[in-house]
Amino acid sequence: MAAPVHPYSDYGIALQTLRFARNWLGILLFTCVLLQVVGFLLMRFTSQPFVASRPVIHRPLTRLVRKQHFSATTVSGQSRATAGGTGVSSLDDLNTASARQFRINRWTVRTKAGRELNLRSQWETTYYLAVPVTQLLGLLAAASQAILIFLTLIMILVAQAPGVAHLTRSLNWAVILLFMVLPWQYFFHGFPIPGVLYSWHELLHTLGLVYLLPPGQGIPFIPRLLIVARYVGWPALAMVVMLVTAERFRAGTRLAIGHPLQSMMRPGSTSTGTARPNVGSSASPGVSPPPTPRSGLKL
Repeated sequence: MAAPVHPYSDYGIALQTLRFARNWLGILLFTCVLLQVVGFLLMRFTSQPFVASRPVIHRPLTRLVRKQHFSATTVSGQSRATAGGTGVSSLDDLNTASARQFRINRWTVRTKAGRELNLRSQWETTYYLAVPVTQLLGLLAAASQAILIFLTLIMILVAQAPGVAHLTRSLNWAVILLFMVLPWQYFFHGFPIPGVLYSWHELLHTLGLVYLLPPGQGIPFIPRLLIVARYVGWPALAMVVMLVTAERFRAGTRLAIGHPLQSMMRPGSTSTGTARPNVGSSASPGVSPPPTPRSGLKL
């Protein structure tokens, strides 16, 4: 039967180090996703990010599509629109081009899309810097977490300690979480399922769909629901997967790393924490058994 390793042995210290690193990576990933969800909610459902609490003052699309037919379809927040005869192929191309046209002052970053949306310069600068940082840190945390869980599973197998089943389940959930976090929309153009973490240009594109449409051409209920599902529901599901991954990992390492008293009370325990009972002897460890008397008399 597998026995837990001693917490102060080499295996025990290594497992505790891996557990400490994975816990901090999980907290970092959870914080990045939560910050992005809060950031979207502030930009979408509050008026504070906008000058004079007005989301839109300038409507460049009204000038572009004047006297033209405008149609839009939305799938998972990736909406495309076409304006006939205006020279603009899609609303996605227009927002992306305007988002990349920016100027950097001494303390602020201003983009053309931000000016069209009437964003405050402080809010735009904060999002311009914070969104890429959270996206990069979240991706690195998800990948590093899966690697550390795999290393922990290998070490438990080598030490022949319990908890392998829980660590295997944790590794499965960590791989699923990694695939949820990967930005598939960057690798495959038009991929229907985007990654959990969004970019600043993607957020500007979504806000442009909501606010920059001409009057009377608002987005229907279903596309609005899909936008909320992409920026709130999808990250919320990822956070649930994070909690399941952390709980399975905690249960596995708790079984693998024993208590010092538990290791001392096991007969035949060694410095590695694995029980090695003395075969053919019921005496306590460290005490040699008495010699077996020989039969017969010596003349």
